[in-house]
Amino acid sequence: MNKGLMNLHSLVYEDRNNIANLSNTKLFANIVKGYADSNAFNYLLGMTNIGISDIRSLNFYNETGLADTINAHRSMEEVEDDSSMIALPKPKNVRGSLSQALKSRQSTRAFSNYRMNLDELSTLLTYSVGISNRYSKDAEGNRSYRRYHGSGGGIYPISVYCVVNAIEGLRNGIYLYRPYTHALKKITYTGNLEELYQNAPIDTQNANMSLLFSYELNRNYLKYGELGMLLAFVETGMIAQNIHLVANSVGYSSCDVAGFDKKYAEKTIGLDGVNSHIIYSIMVGKEQ
Repeated sequence: MNKGLMNLHSLVYEDRNNIANLSNTKLFANIVKGYADSNAFNYLLGMTNIGISDIRSLNFYNETGLADTINAHRSMEEVEDDSSMIALPKPKNVRGSLSQALKSRQSTRAFSNYRMNLDELSTLLTYSVGISNRYSKDAEGNRSYRRYHGSGGGIYPISVYCVVNAIEGLRNGIYLYRPYTHALKKITYTGNLEELYQNAPIDTQNANMSLLFSYELNRNYLKYGELGMLLAFVETGMIAQNIHLVANSVGYSSCDVAGFDKKYAEKTIGLDGVNSHIIYSIMVGKEQ
């Protein structure tokens, strides 16, 4: 065993000019000592700082029940031209126990040439990121439905796009999942997995689809300020775990992939890359 290699984390380098940082090990040492800058490190240092504007916004949202009012009317965002919408079938009940899904879940990077059907897709999306039958009411009695995953303040700033590669009844392309109407909105037929994952060690040829997580900054920044991004990442993790467990329960495998072309994804979908960002992805397919 190379003892030096296993203890690289304990080494500290003096390099105020930041010219010898040929690896993240050396760079990290200089970030800690203050010789190099890091956006991630700076965010962590100030992550839970709350300003006066944050307190005012938090109180306003909490006292008025604004999140419930917004959610009670978010279904109106899904009023679309019927020609761009594809209704999904009613989801099936998920079979098997939670413990079994947890035990058998594993990341898979190679898939078999197998086409997913719409019933399976419907079930996967519903129990991962769909609308549940639980609800609360706003001041006017309108129902605000909850989802199958948690969200800071019940705001739900994360949306999911499906990059379809091998699903029966769907042309390959990119679709936005609409949870309130349980439907897919066609975005484009030009997106493909090879372009999205040019340098990632993942089977793009045989995967059924990729799920892209879109974060709309304004949805929760208006309440939480800088803390909103942390809450969005936590929400993304909760959705991701749902996807892994439900995919396993319906007979598929999945793999988190952070190495995707963010600019390509946002340009192809039509996101501005300012308020709306693709922040994560998961590949889903039938294990070989």
